[in-house]
Amino acid sequence: MTVKTNFLAMALIFCCVFELSAETVQLQKLTLEDCIRIALQQHQSLNVSAANIAMAEAMYQQAMSAYWPHIAAQVNAARADQDRTFTMEGAFTLPSNMTSAFGALGPQVVGALAQPIPINMDIKLVDKDLVQSSLNLTYPLFTGLKREALVAQAEKGIKIAEQGQRKTTLEVVRDVKKYYYAAQFAIQMEKLADDTLERFKALEDLTERLYQHGSMKVKKTDYLRTKTTTAVTRTMLSEARYAREMAHEALGNAMGREWSDNVVLAEADQATPISEGLRELVELAQNFNPDIQQLKLAVQISDDQITEARSGYFPMIGIQAEVHDIQTPYHGGLTNTANRDGWTIGVGMQWNLFDGFQTTGKVNQAKARQRKLASQQILLDQAIALQVKQQFLSIRNANNQTKDSQEAVDYASENRKLHVRAYQEELVETKDVIEAQIVETFAQSTHYRARYALEMGLLSLEYLIGQNVQVF
Repeated sequence: MTVKTNFLAMALIFCCVFELSAETVQLQKLTLEDCIRIALQQHQSLNVSAANIAMAEAMYQQAMSAYWPHIAAQVNAARADQDRTFTMEGAFTLPSNMTSAFGALGPQVVGALAQPIPINMDIKLVDKDLVQSSLNLTYPLFTGLKREALVAQAEKGIKIAEQGQRKTTLEVVRDVKKYYYAAQFAIQMEKLADDTLERFKALEDLTERLYQHGSMKVKKTDYLRTKTTTAVTRTMLSEARYAREMAHEALGNAMGREWSDNVVLAEADQATPISEGLRELVELAQNFNPDIQQLKLAVQISDDQITEARSGYFPMIGIQAEVHDIQTPYHGGLTNTANRDGWTIGVGMQWNLFDGFQTTGKVNQAKARQRKLASQQILLDQAIALQVKQQFLSIRNANNQTKDSQEAVDYASENRKLHVRAYQEELVETKDVIEAQIVETFAQSTHYRARYALEMGLLSLEYLIGQNVQVF
């Protein structure tokens, strides 16, 4: 009985410890780096891009197969309705030197041999039961650079897939940062709404005391005004809580987590402005942006496609070899001892001397595609540069707003404190205190919005450049 009781106690303690550890893990505060790490481990879009790389590598292996000989084994077993024969019909005449050799037999014999001799006979060539096996080898010697062009295209296809994977990674990181900063902004706005509500509650209590004690400056309308302001602020707090919950859900989805998982965030550090100039940022984008890199590779592939199209002007030369064996019960005809097994080797060439200008059309099409891609590359470079400039200006503006709004917060906070102290001494009216409270809340929310705009501008710029932005 004692052993059983001890066992149950130990099991209960173990369950409690397990639940506490699980709750600790669940409520662990995640930093931005933790969120990005989890997203890179769990987001399914990264598996898609990894599969694209695997497909590109498989296509490269297919292209490289042209450098190896192709060996194929073939076995055919057949049974025909009857033996295959060769029918000889007609006549033949002996040469005169042969007929003269029979002169001793008399002129009648010689004359008979000089006449055409008829032939009518069937010769068996192949038995109706036949098994043929062969081993064939083909190897291209010259393909007009088509083989090299296909391999080069496959190599660049792998690089394009790798750039696609890098773009997917950048998108995952961008989304995580966007929703992480949005969640932080929602937390700040919820805390601001909660602090504002507490201040309005305190103001409501103070107004009620002053009104009930017969203050000459505080009327019932002032009391009702404070209660209305408190109720409105309570509504704003509910909206802020809802926004915070939705922002956390969006972050969890961007991280690839289940909908039932809870996300608790640690306090984020304040964003810092960039140190690079606009020209340096544009150069970084042109060198690291995955879209630009993919289009550059596409232009290079168009060169290989032109080479592939031009291969139609040249002959195709290759080696062919075969080893064969024939199994059949018939040992005569075409399946005699000499023909039953053997090998052949030879060199073949195919050259399209005239194809109705098909090759010319392919070359012109490849050249036109190259011009199109080159023009698209110029347009993309200009578009990315314009977007980088736009984000650069947005970051600079948000940085200035952050500094100015911080000063406004300090002034508004001091103004609110002075109004509250003066209101306690009945030196100012109720509406002035309410206005001071609202101004401080507005200044603080403006500051949070400026910081959020700065963070959004930085992560958008990082995505355009294709790498992290250097900061002070």
